[in-house]
Amino acid sequence: MTLDTSTAGAQKPRALHLLSVAAIAALALSACNGGSADDADAGSAAGEGGAGGAEAAGDTISVEDDFGTHEIDPEEIQSVGAFDNRTFRLLEEFGVELSVAPRSLMQPHVHEVYAEDEDILDTGNHREPNLELIVAADPDLVINGQRYAQYYEDIAGLLSDDAVLLQFDEGYRDPSTFFENMKAQTEKLGEIFGEEETAQQLVAELDAALDRVEAAYNGEDTVMGLVTSGGDINYAGPLEGRGVAPVFQEFGLVPALEVEDESSDHQGDDISVEAIADSNPDWIIVLDRDGMAPQDPEYTPAQELIADSPALQQVTAVQEERIVYMPQDMYITEDIQAYTEFLESFAEALEAAQ
Repeated sequence: MTLDTSTAGAQKPRALHLLSVAAIAALALSACNGGSADDADAGSAAGEGGAGGAEAAGDTISVEDDFGTHEIDPEEIQSVGAFDNRTFRLLEEFGVELSVAPRSLMQPHVHEVYAEDEDILDTGNHREPNLELIVAADPDLVINGQRYAQYYEDIAGLLSDDAVLLQFDEGYRDPSTFFENMKAQTEKLGEIFGEEETAQQLVAELDAALDRVEAAYNGEDTVMGLVTSGGDINYAGPLEGRGVAPVFQEFGLVPALEVEDESSDHQGDDISVEAIADSNPDWIIVLDRDGMAPQDPEYTPAQELIADSPALQQVTAVQEERIVYMPQDMYITEDIQAYTEFLESFAEALEAAQ
């Protein structure tokens, strides 16, 4: 069956807060009980084995990112900047108030709290950001990544000496570690903001969706990744394809077509629709890049582009309605919520086809 997750509504975030009283009390209790050798050994073991890689150390939390280990005192966080679009909805769900962020990369129908919050200084699009606004916001903690990753050194130079800059991009660059990195980042941020329970729930939901796909995929059906952009249907490869590569690598999906010099280009790779059709995939998974701005009068949904393509009508995946669309907002989120939503839909389609 053809499944479309693009219309699912975003979950409403809870009331804004930085740290709950319960979280602060828990940290204080941990500090009081942290002096014994037994407790120290237990804390060390938890830090080594936990997916988040963070452990309580007195009043601070030790967090490891792409650039080393940082000591963070949650009670000292008064101003937060966020530039990794994978974390925007996560931080909304945690109830974190932001002082500075690229609101130009957000959409009100997706980022219901942050997108139109004029109290958040807007550094703008990543192509020409106004990074000086970071100085005005004077954040104690900055979460950077993805589109803004290229500005890591510039942002670091604008922060006060005691501010912490976190970036978790390295694990995302390798499709084979993508989902583990996503879970680890979620857990780390959950600990920092006293939202461990929410973080664990999100990770558990992702794990459940991953397990369903793993169990349902037969290991033989061929799969084609597509990106629709600007009215075109483009190829997204299993090793580099935007949005789809982590899915191919996580489950060992059999590519219907492999080409040389595939890229992670945001519009996909230019290849003829006839070549896609000739590969005759059993399944198609689609990232609708233009779905980030559905209000654009020039926008044509991916479903229509594929349905109106004469060359694709004899493809097995089209005839048997085995096309699974990523959430309409995937291109501007690419977060744990979006991937969980897609994987649940992919699993449902695979199960129905058994």
